[in-house]
Amino acid sequence: MRRGVVLVLLSLLLFPTVVGAKEAASWEQERMYFIMVDRFVDGNPDNNDQVDQNDPKAFHGGDIRGVIEKLDYIESLGFTSIWLTPVFENMPDGYHGYWIKDFYDIDPQFGTKEDLQELVDEAHKRDMKVILDFVVNHVGPNHPWVEEKPDWFHDELPIVLWNDQEQVETHWLFDLPDFKTEDPEVKDYLLEAATYWIEETGIDGYRLDTVRHVDKPFWEDFVKAVREVDPDFYLLAEVFDPDPQYVAEYDDLGFNSITNFTFYDRVSKTMTQKTANVDEIDVAASYAETFFNDPNQMATFLDNHDVERFMHVAELGGAESAERRLRLGLFALYASPGMPIVFQGTENAQKGGADPANRVMTDFPGNEELHEYVATMNRMRAEYPVFATGEQRMIASKDGMAVFERRDGEDVALYAINMNAEDREIEFEVSEVGEDTRLRGLLFSQLVTDSRGKFTIKLAGESANAYIVEESEVNMWTIGLLVVAIPIFLTGLVMWKRRKSAAEDTL
Repeated sequence: MRRGVVLVLLSLLLFPTVVGAKEAASWEQERMYFIMVDRFVDGNPDNNDQVDQNDPKAFHGGDIRGVIEKLDYIESLGFTSIWLTPVFENMPDGYHGYWIKDFYDIDPQFGTKEDLQELVDEAHKRDMKVILDFVVNHVGPNHPWVEEKPDWFHDELPIVLWNDQEQVETHWLFDLPDFKTEDPEVKDYLLEAATYWIEETGIDGYRLDTVRHVDKPFWEDFVKAVREVDPDFYLLAEVFDPDPQYVAEYDDLGFNSITNFTFYDRVSKTMTQKTANVDEIDVAASYAETFFNDPNQMATFLDNHDVERFMHVAELGGAESAERRLRLGLFALYASPGMPIVFQGTENAQKGGADPANRVMTDFPGNEELHEYVATMNRMRAEYPVFATGEQRMIASKDGMAVFERRDGEDVALYAINMNAEDREIEFEVSEVGEDTRLRGLLFSQLVTDSRGKFTIKLAGESANAYIVEESEVNMWTIGLLVVAIPIFLTGLVMWKRRKSAAEDTL
């Protein structure tokens, strides 16, 4: 194990949680690992009828059995839940799962319903939750239902004006037949399919694809239907748009969480550039605080299967070390408000441009040093819940370095990021945090104490640290007692010496 990670783990073990171990109200404390099933692990070579690994847009062999085989690996990284791309039967070449043909069958390339049931059972034995991707906006291209059930679909029109909500909801997304979700028959079919898999497998939630392309009344009925089956069922809505004001329109429909594309657009993107703006972390948090009911419930990510991978963009952006930037990005992901989602392969610093280059098979054993870092981030989030539940505030920012506070009642932690290539330091008033306090570093051993009413944090180039706020060992009461006690002690010592000297003279 690398020395840096040893220091982190020792820090977490030797200095127990000062920030209160408060149980999360909902899913903000989850740490999710996102899996594109076909591009993860081939656990059953017998179901590889359509596999062609030389074709980047064909099946490559990953399946549910492969996910089962890697549950211990995912758990070892510190993740508490997994999100799978759709596993239902797809139209030809639907390796990604989003070209659904039959909502009631598992695609043979991925396995069987029994495999899915086993996966859920095995995950639950490890206290891990399983989230399935569910698509209601469309079916796969050239689906026979378009001819057989024409009343189930909107007219075949492309989306031309993406700021026209009617087009976004009723026109076809690329060449995908668009469900008429306002039709009662279509709605009933989709709601029954959704509740079927909850009852059959015991899954814990759905990640809902292309939410903004479906009318809002449908979603209200969908939420009601699944919650009647399982009141605690988790619903993560994908609203693919960086405008927080637009995304916030979906925040009152009953979903637990919404994808925070603003975080991706502001934080992830700036961290891939040669000169990064650390203040974008504050901008993203401010937007979330302004527009969303609970920023901590938002789902945050550095990249996913729909965008270029972080490492690829960082190399193009001119970062001196793309992997070092990835570590900073992961740190910001885990320290900031929102439930962190990590795309498979990120723990290996996997590269890849636009689809399908961002979807290659995951390497094993992979980048073990980065595995340790990801595990440390997950441990930090687990041991110090304030990073999941606290409000965020920027305390100081100067020359590419910033300090942020996470506060939940009396539970307080800080984190600092230096985006410069050179070492930097930044100071701020102790009163910003609280009198008679000190800061103890978590990622590496660093004790920051009060110096004339100020804290000064020093960081090496392109590095970060998190801090727990704890009471100073020497506080004002102690100082006051010393001020009184020391003169008394010295006076007594002088008197004792005089008596001793007088006694010796007498002898």
